[in-house]
Amino acid sequence: MAKALTAIIAGGGLGGLATAAALAQTGWRVTVYERQNELRANGSGIYIWENGLRVLEALGAYEDAVRDAFRGTHFEQRDNHNAIIESAAIPPDRRLMTTWRSQLLGALRDACLRAGVEIVTRAEVIGATPRGELRFANGETQRADLAVGADGIWSKVRETLGLELLHEQTLEGALRTMIPAEPGDFAAEDTGKYIENWNGTRRLLITPVTQQHTYLALTCPSTDTTARNTRVDKSLWKESFPEWSHLIDRIGDEVSWGVYSTIKCKAWSSGRSVILGDAAHAQPPNLGQGGGMAMQNGLALATALKDVSTPQEIPDALEQWEQRERDIVEHCQKWSCLYGEVTFLPDEVRTTVIRNAMAHPWVAGQVFRAANHQPTGAGQ
Repeated sequence: MAKALTAIIAGGGLGGLATAAALAQTGWRVTVYERQNELRANGSGIYIWENGLRVLEALGAYEDAVRDAFRGTHFEQRDNHNAIIESAAIPPDRRLMTTWRSQLLGALRDACLRAGVEIVTRAEVIGATPRGELRFANGETQRADLAVGADGIWSKVRETLGLELLHEQTLEGALRTMIPAEPGDFAAEDTGKYIENWNGTRRLLITPVTQQHTYLALTCPSTDTTARNTRVDKSLWKESFPEWSHLIDRIGDEVSWGVYSTIKCKAWSSGRSVILGDAAHAQPPNLGQGGGMAMQNGLALATALKDVSTPQEIPDALEQWEQRERDIVEHCQKWSCLYGEVTFLPDEVRTTVIRNAMAHPWVAGQVFRAANHQPTGAGQ
């Protein structure tokens, strides 16, 4: 029997764990290195569209990831008068679920462990080489047949491989928090909906996650210093969104704030080292696809390497993987950025633009192309 190929992965987030599980399930010997003391998810709730759910099914992580998750029936946008701009029904064969980010991470971790992946924490990666090597802050170097950088927007793997073309941070950012859900939070006609509310350059996204919890994202430009304060000015946000005062009142004393990054790269690999997820193609969360794209690309990578038997074949396989997957990833990134631009339109103009655009089948097809995509390696 041929000796198993080896992979080392920098980053124990969604992309790193999905890649690790997928590679291990095809026979690779995989080690994941995470710089934190434990695997930990940043953020509260997360959207998983149909493409991401198909990846989870392929990895055997679906049931654990979506247990008690909320499955929405509509994604609705409302204007500054709380009038509906667009209420899009989610077709039964195009699922959208929201769950705890930590639950999704745990499901992927367990899939890794079942497949024999080794997970090493307190291991900070500070660089990589095209020879499939990762360099660590403690001075050590690990080498394998394949090195993967899934180490986030400030990726040291991307930086040291010289792959970065563009890294821009958006003007808009978000306060994110989870609040307890209570009976009567939603009117009967609003039950089952994800609701995005607009008022000026402020947005309030209301996302049920379980029957007991609701995820809120309060977005505004970083220049809106009062609104972006992590000790949330509830009076200010209730003035912008009075219909949701009962939810805003439940926000805790302090929440997280962050702006978004858009990252483009010249290539996703160099030699036998590769990047994916936010390290390679970070995008604003406007389409809810950051995690989905990372998991999808990890599964596709493992599929592209499934028939590789020697290290010498890996660079060509990585190039073919990138050629196949880059179009859908960059399409999703582009439309996520475009969606964010409507934040800065006057209210009346934004309402007209969204209503007319989403009513056009071509535009709707572009927006939901990633969600409707059949991931490579899923269902095959």
